[in-house]
Amino acid sequence: MNQMRAAVVYESMFGNTATIATSVANGLRSAGMQVKVIPVTVAGDDVLRTHDLVVIGAPTHTLGLSRPSTRADAVLRGAPAEVEARGVREWLEDLQDAHSVRIAAFDTRARAMRHLPGSAARHVAHLLRRRGYDVAPSTSFYVGSTKGPLAHEEEARAGDWATDLGHRMIRRVVA
Repeated sequence: MNQMRAAVVYESMFGNTATIATSVANGLRSAGMQVKVIPVTVAGDDVLRTHDLVVIGAPTHTLGLSRPSTRADAVLRGAPAEVEARGVREWLEDLQDAHSVRIAAFDTRARAMRHLPGSAARHVAHLLRRRGYDVAPSTSFYVGSTKGPLAHEEEARAGDWATDLGHRMIRRVVA
């Protein structure tokens, strides 16, 4: 059997989601998958057609995925200007369907907001389920505030989540 291919596509304003994306990639590798980590600003529409699993990560902005206005606000708060270009929302809108890929999603969000209903990961999962994709349960990782830092142990938790996800994906294909 060929090694399964995964991509971790992420959007990050202040580096926290990028850090979690790296931990997710490392967890998938430890499960035996071949993994690429791709910032959404350079992700192409071929990602869904060339991988067995695509994990999508984004920060939660105003209870969901970022918008041009919330990315512009992040830049005013100190995020690099290039984050304004394109977010996960726009990337998903531009994608052609490729239903054979399995999708998983995660987000980063302020720990103080953990009990609120909105989540970028749940928004991704909802959008892609409506389009007919097979979507794994989403999860959230927490930061202390908008700019971070990541809450204690979140990097390790992300790696563990991804390792479990990778093992479940491989078992599913073998079965």
